[in-house]
Amino acid sequence: MPFTVGIVGLGLMGASMAFALRGFRGATLLGADSDELVCRRAENAGAVHSATTDTAEVMSRADLLLLCVYAHNIPPLLEAQGARLKRGCVVSDICGVKTRLYEQLAGLIPGHVDYVGVHPMAGKERDGFENADALLYRGCGFIITPLPGTRPESVALMRELAGHIGAARLAVAEPEEHDRLIAYTSDLMHVASAGLCLHPHPGMNAAFTAGAFRDCTRVADINAAAWKELLLDNRANTSACLERYIADLGAIKEALDRNDARQLEALLLEAGKNKRDMLRK
Repeated sequence: MPFTVGIVGLGLMGASMAFALRGFRGATLLGADSDELVCRRAENAGAVHSATTDTAEVMSRADLLLLCVYAHNIPPLLEAQGARLKRGCVVSDICGVKTRLYEQLAGLIPGHVDYVGVHPMAGKERDGFENADALLYRGCGFIITPLPGTRPESVALMRELAGHIGAARLAVAEPEEHDRLIAYTSDLMHVASAGLCLHPHPGMNAAFTAGAFRDCTRVADINAAAWKELLLDNRANTSACLERYIADLGAIKEALDRNDARQLEALLLEAGKNKRDMLRK
């Protein structure tokens, strides 16, 4: 049977998803974006078969609807257009924080559709259609976050999608578990990178940088509007991770201040062991 994928939001993540989904189940790919120029560029680049600023039109035609927009835009979309969704449509979001969003969606998901969120662990420092990449999701982690009533076949569909876009590591997690883990693996990493760039050394220039500086500060050049929302939506989990991180930095600083070589080496050895252990999981 003909299969239609609707993608709402053709920025970095949505457009990259569109490129990556070409050929998926032989689907017709429909895109929606508030920017008419982005719609035309998406069509001309072959990201989608057609694109429009009429979000309701795309939502009403989709067998699989991927909401690639900020989390605060999703409840109003479903409230306004949920009744128009096709019977049996599978609806998904790719947002980086799930618990608060799903609390807001309670009562807004029509009974004739199924909802299953996902979170592909990929991205770039720069947003927008112009930075979209068909290989963005190649080798990424991919987390599926079903709701209590999500059908097994909808989870299976998202597993199939993950394989098609090239995801290499897949997990299924409840929204609360997802947010606790993401607070460490993503939110804290962005906070730490931003913190390193808040007060750069006054003598800083590129001649003094190498791989460590590049790796530790890569995500500091951040989409501030998007990350403000993500961090606030997951603030309790992120704050707890940040508190532990500050305490650990304090322990390293104390060892330095006391010229305590033994304690400093012990802390560095523990960090190295933990890193090796994490990579084995």
